[in-house]
Amino acid sequence: MKHENNQALIRLQQQADVTLLPDNDRYKNRFEIKSETSTRIYTISQVKKDNTWACSCPGWIRFRKCKHLKSLEPLLNSLNESKQDQKHLQ
Repeated sequence: MKHENNQALIRLQQQADVTLLPDNDRYKNRFEIKSETSTRIYTISQVKKDNTWACSCPGWIRFRKCKHLKSLEPLLNSLNESKQDQKHLQ
């Protein structure tokens, strides 16, 4: 499984109940998260083109806002910060 930011994703996996997914051509930092109110599973991922976050839930698809991204915001921000730190170290 290829990920650009392994340490931060492992931290995310430990702190939230998520399943890591491989990156693909369009998205990076992909993982699945279980719905708190149903048996559905949603995919959260970061768009490679502009580093924005997206979710496959109906709230994100319709309104571009969702409780999944909101609840994970501190952890997702740490993914972005870790990536920026890596750039500064190079």
